[in-house]
Amino acid sequence: MVRVIHESKEMLIALIVASCLVAGIGGATFFTLGPDGWLTGMLRDLMSDPNLKTLVSLAVVMSILALCKRWLDRNTRSSFNNLLVGVVALGGFALILQGVRAVFG
Repeated sequence: MVRVIHESKEMLIALIVASCLVAGIGGATFFTLGPDGWLTGMLRDLMSDPNLKTLVSLAVVMSILALCKRWLDRNTRSSFNNLLVGVVALGGFALILQGVRAVFG
């Protein structure tokens, strides 16, 4: 009987700790990404400036292309990844320079 009570107490404590952890992570996520969260406000301020909006959009496109290249590098028979690198290098570099000039110039 003592063993059953001890195991029940351990199970209850584990459930309480797990529920507090889930509530804490959920609350932190909501206050970060929620409608009035600091990250959402920062992104809203960032997207209000057209020059920074262009740079952020370019960074997102470059990240997607980098992930595509990593995926294409797994397939050794594909030569499309070299074309992808050329497009990113040529077009991306010119757009980055224009965006930097617009922000800092």
